[in-house]
Amino acid sequence: MGGYGVQVTLVFVLVLVNAVFAGSEMALVSLRESQLQRLERRSRAGRVLAKLARDPNRFLATIQIGITLAGFLASAAAAVSLAAPLVGPLGFLGSAAEPAAIVVVTILLTFVTLVFGELAPKRIAMQRAEGWALLVARPLDTLSAVSRPVVWLLSRASDAVVRLTGGDPRARREEVTTEELRDMVAAQRNLTLEHRMIISGAFEVAERTLREILVPRRDVVTLSASLSAPQALRELGASGQTRAPVVGRSGLDDTLGVVHLRDLLDQDGPVAEHASPAVYLPETLKVTEAIRELRAQRQQFALVVDERGSIDGIVTMEDLVEEIVGEIYDETDRDVQSVVREPDGSLLLPGGFPLHDLPDVGVDLDEDTLEDNDYTTVAGLLLARLGHIPKAPGGVVELPGLTAAVAEVTGQAITRVRLRPRPTGDEGPETGDDVPGS
Repeated sequence: MGGYGVQVTLVFVLVLVNAVFAGSEMALVSLRESQLQRLERRSRAGRVLAKLARDPNRFLATIQIGITLAGFLASAAAAVSLAAPLVGPLGFLGSAAEPAAIVVVTILLTFVTLVFGELAPKRIAMQRAEGWALLVARPLDTLSAVSRPVVWLLSRASDAVVRLTGGDPRARREEVTTEELRDMVAAQRNLTLEHRMIISGAFEVAERTLREILVPRRDVVTLSASLSAPQALRELGASGQTRAPVVGRSGLDDTLGVVHLRDLLDQDGPVAEHASPAVYLPETLKVTEAIRELRAQRQQFALVVDERGSIDGIVTMEDLVEEIVGEIYDETDRDVQSVVREPDGSLLLPGGFPLHDLPDVGVDLDEDTLEDNDYTTVAGLLLARLGHIPKAPGGVVELPGLTAAVAEVTGQAITRVRLRPRPTGDEGPETGDDVPGS
């Protein structure tokens, strides 16, 4: 019985060795480059780990050698010796008793190896990838050096197979895509809704330009250069804004500077004397780059210029940050005051309301409606679908799940749009006529 106990102990040890190698493989494969860089800076073990993890041929071959040897030795130790005690109870099978005992032991060993030597350690290693990988990095590095000839042979052979299947042996693991990162964020239970919103906003804003978020020039509060400082202070205070461009006779295209409310307190003389030089940014500039530019210049306000050199509108640092963290509301925020939810569930929006902000008010348009178009506002969407500039309220456009109607027109601009939910299955025509009262 003593010999039998030794055999059982040997099998247990070999299954444990298999578990260590299997978990090590999963831990190393699970580590991202950002984690490797951080661990590499922390300690010598981290540097050993990073070097090993960046050479998948080396660590995979080393681990596979260990797993194969452990499995082979466990099978050799258990197949016959551990089956011997079962031959007696299976004696009723006659000459088939010994083969049957070996089959039973093999099945049991396979089960034990799969659960305790493969599945369980891999799941544990996935949850504690950094700790596990750091623990085994040096032993694996040493084992890799000892078995270098075998590792080299296996690496060259696997490279050849990869080439034959059309792969690149030198290619490293695929970079994590934006969609995968978003899924990872959504799966993190320890992140609050606000955390997820900020991270999601950072992804969405990556390709957004100033043209999509600017305050259009017709809505920009300006101060005439002919005003005195006290007059400008009263006008700016009444507008609810804290900054405004100081302009000449040609309006925004003749901007002399930008003035802050505090610059006008207890001041005399023309308002232009108190204005600071304006910051100009192209409408094609990405939001993230605009934030970087304003931070570098320590400014909160910029004029947005189109390709012809005309001023299209303005952006503020608050506008830019809101694209990432969501709306920052205050008592004078134009968005708070401009969106009206009516009793029938309709929404009354300003024509300049950005399309990408519609989800913030509970409206989700499909990608086909938003993709590959020149418009960025709800008014632009209606103009594109109507095909003409409406002279009066009433023009209707049918969208998936919504009816969009022109609610107010000022001059040549659609200044108010009404979005009304449409009953499911009611497709309706894509566009309608300018019928007052619709």
